[in-house]
Amino acid sequence: MTLSVFAGIDGGGTKTVVVLVDESGAELNRVQTSTSNAAIVGHDAAGEVLRSALIDALNGAGVESPISAAWFGLSGSDRPEDHRHLNPHLYDLATEIRMTNDAELILGALPDSVGVAIVSGTGSVAVGRNAQGARARSGGWGQIIGDEGSGYDFARRMFDAYSREVDGRGPGTTLTGRLMSHLSLTEPLQLIAYVYKSDTTKADLAKLAVIVVEEADVGDAVALDIIAASARELANTASAVARRLGFEMTLPLALTGGMLVHVDRFREQVLDGLRSNWPALESRIVLDPALAAAQAMAIASTSQVAR
Repeated sequence: MTLSVFAGIDGGGTKTVVVLVDESGAELNRVQTSTSNAAIVGHDAAGEVLRSALIDALNGAGVESPISAAWFGLSGSDRPEDHRHLNPHLYDLATEIRMTNDAELILGALPDSVGVAIVSGTGSVAVGRNAQGARARSGGWGQIIGDEGSGYDFARRMFDAYSREVDGRGPGTTLTGRLMSHLSLTEPLQLIAYVYKSDTTKADLAKLAVIVVEEADVGDAVALDIIAASARELANTASAVARRLGFEMTLPLALTGGMLVHVDRFREQVLDGLRSNWPALESRIVLDPALAAAQAMAIASTSQVAR
């Protein structure tokens, strides 16, 4: 009997994770590689990263393509024109291909996929679905236009605080010294060269968010303000989705991404910002969106066969 295999692909701003499962949802193999965000690396490079990662996962599991179904959840690549560019790299690897924003992967972790999903990692976005099947999205505009409430947002706000202290326009903060030490800067204006040099990526800048988190933990007021402001923005992003979909009182919520999973202070402030309008908040952290997506595809296939 031919083995039915399903793939979940979580393509974020920093890394891409591919997980394969069988029809029971048991994991067969996984592969992690570089970002497949087309807004960062371009469609051709993103397509090749996705193709190579899925082929590596298949080879490692001893599985031949095409597999039964693959769900690609991609940051920066969820418009129809993105799909047109990426599909030629992928069409022969799976009989069924689903391509969505990466936040939609974690909706599958909620009962009936109803609720709001928030991603906060390198970038940020919120998507949702109500019981009637209507969908909505907020955020996901990228670092130049948006990405509020993300690792990049933490870093951007830190740079602003740094420049304000150096210029004498703002309060003192331990962030300045920590940032100079971390980047081995000998004088403050060298930050300009680092931030704007051609090989500094969005992910490189977002990784500096850890400095904000660590300085907040030891009480730096500016760092604490950055986390609070970023949390308010992310709560507003999710609120926009919940309001448009008509959620009242109860709001099923799925959270993923490094900032929400690992930064407790930030996560709780985001949830507090939402509880004022949805007091019966039901939140869950999704640690493995790629696995959740692969298992959702397996369940869907089993349900279709049962009917």
